[in-house]
Amino acid sequence: MNFLSKVLNFSAERYLKTAGDLFIYEGDYESALGMVEKTLELEPHDMRALVLRGDILYCLNRDQEALETFNLALSINPDSVEALISQAGVLDALGKYREALSCCVRAFEQIRPHQYFLLPSLYDQNIVLLLRLKKYRQAQLLLRSGEHRLPREEHEYLLSCYSHILARLSEQRQKARTKARQLKMALLPLAQPLD
Repeated sequence: MNFLSKVLNFSAERYLKTAGDLFIYEGDYESALGMVEKTLELEPHDMRALVLRGDILYCLNRDQEALETFNLALSINPDSVEALISQAGVLDALGKYREALSCCVRAFEQIRPHQYFLLPSLYDQNIVLLLRLKKYRQAQLLLRSGEHRLPREEHEYLLSCYSHILARLSEQRQKARTKARQLKMALLPLAQPLD
């Protein structure tokens, strides 16, 4: 690596760190976006910068631009768990729940041990999407499976958030099914041909 490349990489890293600090600690999204854009001028395929850019655009309510940024990131690295998780969040906000769920499934398939710190948010996001799609049984199974993959405190937190919701929704669904069966049974004699 020549001297100029080292200087450019150092500058890109400095811009990216500043962008992250502005985004996370200051909540100054516009300035953070400016810094991440400078990073991408020097390193156009930097995955960290692309994901951060998408996250910042999402926070600025520029969802379509955020989605385009995550698509670009995933065209560079289709296995980027961070990009998949962030893209799922944008798709969820846009009401594209099935596409968002697909991103979560792909993220679960691609996640590696050094990325397990992302699992709690991935479980949370996936459960929310399953609830939106009224896939209560799948949400319950996913929540249970977290017991084996998540740190105990994280799993207990998710249980405290979703157990009562899932139980109530399952009960409501069962009541609706029972009423539908009763109505069907009541209407069955009416459907018999008259002699």
